[in-house]
Amino acid sequence: MAFQGWLVKFGNTVLPNSYLEKYDETPNQRLELDAYRESATATLRRTTSPYFKSKIEIPIRKLYYGEKIVLKAIVDSGITNAVERKVNLTYWNSEIMDYASGEFYMPDIKYTISHIDRNRLNMVYDPFTITLIEY
Repeated sequence: MAFQGWLVKFGNTVLPNSYLEKYDETPNQRLELDAYRESATATLRRTTSPYFKSKIEIPIRKLYYGEKIVLKAIVDSGITNAVERKVNLTYWNSEIMDYASGEFYMPDIKYTISHIDRNRLNMVYDPFTITLIEY
């Protein structure tokens, strides 16, 4: 499938590009099952898993309260297990130059509120990063 103009989809909901500061990915990471060097020649011998896993880091721009509510709804639409923070994700994979899908773990996110407007009942969230690590 060719690039369709978006980078990340939680469940069936596309994350608007306007929320992104940028998009960082480490696609198709190799997992070493066994690696050693031969003692005589120091030649490296590797046994690598045929299953690759990706890591996605999504730096989110500064958000107002209402935008943060929308972002939460988008992310929640992909959650398949809230306790484990397991997320169904489709993402642009720059190694294969196509979209890929998988189940990801979403580690804790640190939020910083930098401004509160009591009169308008609004607040501003500083930029933060959503990290997703494939199962």
